[in-house]
Amino acid sequence: MKLLAATVLFAAALAPAVPSAASGPSASRGRVDGCARPEARLRTGGQGQERNDLTSAQAATVELDLDQILDGLAQPLSGLTDGAGLRSAPRITVPVYFHVLHDGAKGDVSTTEIMRQISTMNASYGGHNGGANTRVSFALRGITRSDNAAWFQDPERYEGTYKPMLHKGGKGTLNIYSTYMGGDLLGWATFPWKYKTDPEMDGVTIHYGSMPGGSIEHFNKGFSATHEVGHWLGLYHTFQDGCSNKGDRVADTPAERDPSDGCPSGKDTCPSPGDDPIHNYMDYSYDTCMTSFTAGQGTRIHNVWKAYRA
Repeated sequence: MKLLAATVLFAAALAPAVPSAASGPSASRGRVDGCARPEARLRTGGQGQERNDLTSAQAATVELDLDQILDGLAQPLSGLTDGAGLRSAPRITVPVYFHVLHDGAKGDVSTTEIMRQISTMNASYGGHNGGANTRVSFALRGITRSDNAAWFQDPERYEGTYKPMLHKGGKGTLNIYSTYMGGDLLGWATFPWKYKTDPEMDGVTIHYGSMPGGSIEHFNKGFSATHEVGHWLGLYHTFQDGCSNKGDRVADTPAERDPSDGCPSGKDTCPSPGDDPIHNYMDYSYDTCMTSFTAGQGTRIHNVWKAYRA
């Protein structure tokens, strides 16, 4: 096993090398029994097992807690879908630490590639590709590089080892980990309401091949990070709870029974009004199909931020 070689850029000093430790608990994320779960992104049609299943009942509990917290806050944003409430919201600027897990040259993405990923996230959340400007932006604060073959080849197994070593900042700081993932998995994230009980595990993990210009066909425009950061900010998949009236808890994303495959024009899987939101970043469509968040998703992000990350 190689030693951890962590180099922090944009910082005053280099982090010392740290020997790798024993493995953490093994886990995987994705879909269970054909049901999409709200913390991971798979390549279309991919199979996997979700570590943290969120059933409809669990989502209802989360939403009850969120509502209770928001009731105690001064002036949470309204749920207006025309963007009026969102335009009045103060801008959220999220500091980002980007952690590169690699095996020698494998996965050792360049600083330029990392900057492209941050730019892609800013364009996505700023409405530059279409849809709403969520008034959320991201500012890179530092980069670490960990040359460790075990971590790179099996990031889920060793997640409990490298995250406590590498994680920086508090509840409003985004830690992104780029690495290799076998099978169909493109990334996973932690929800904001989990930060309090496990702060060092907070963050987003992405397949390095999903970054802009990466090697994964159909999923290499950097929108896997956009998608996972959406979960980190409190968004569900657009197909959360299927066709039920609760859905993803956002009024202006039409209900969707199943995740999208490719870019299926006219897809409409629920009887409620509106075609499926195949262009939404929180679906499973190809990156080439994804263009937008909605004003309602932006409003939810700001309310969840106030409740859990401010």
